[in-house]
Amino acid sequence: MTTRRALVAMGIGAAVIGATGAAMAEEEWYAALTLGSSNAKTDERVVAVTGATSSILTQDKRDPGFKVLVGYGFNAYLALEGGYAHLGEFRVTRHVTAPTTGALNADIRVIGLVIDAVGVVPLGTRFAGLGKVGAFLSETKTFRATSGSVTPASGVGSHAIKDEANLKLGLGLQYRFAKNVTLRGEWERYRHVGKPDTTGELDINLYSVGLLLRF
Repeated sequence: MTTRRALVAMGIGAAVIGATGAAMAEEEWYAALTLGSSNAKTDERVVAVTGATSSILTQDKRDPGFKVLVGYGFNAYLALEGGYAHLGEFRVTRHVTAPTTGALNADIRVIGLVIDAVGVVPLGTRFAGLGKVGAFLSETKTFRATSGSVTPASGVGSHAIKDEANLKLGLGLQYRFAKNVTLRGEWERYRHVGKPDTTGELDINLYSVGLLLRF
């Protein structure tokens, strides 16, 4: 091997070792707390009413949401995290105006466990973008109440509960402003949570900001 080739090989080897070392240095556990706002779109069948010919539907779509997470970074580019998510409580109301008057309210609460694979794209020494895909092991509870002369549709009970696994996706940015502290902002989408004609089916967007503490 010529001297030039030897130097090139040594340089490549040093670069690979350095990159691997940097990646390995990111192997670490972390805990996170994020707080934010949930925005839900609910299928209107959750407040189906028998015989209504004229009605107005209203939805309380927003509520605070939060997550408590534990994660493990395998390297600078990949992590796995899981924990508890409270996505909020939402109300859907059908105000019936004909042929009778009254209302049917549905109060819906969504909580559950999350597990995500997290891909990280470094954007310099402190900033990074991230993408998430995972599962939401959800519990959706719905309680209904009527007023006036309103009769819920057949099969629409006073309360319902649904446990299931749902797909979730997310995007975000994070900034590591101290050795063990990272600020993260993210958007997550939880799809088809609940059942349309019992608990109601929701698509929920959670916008949150939080801190990651590494140890």
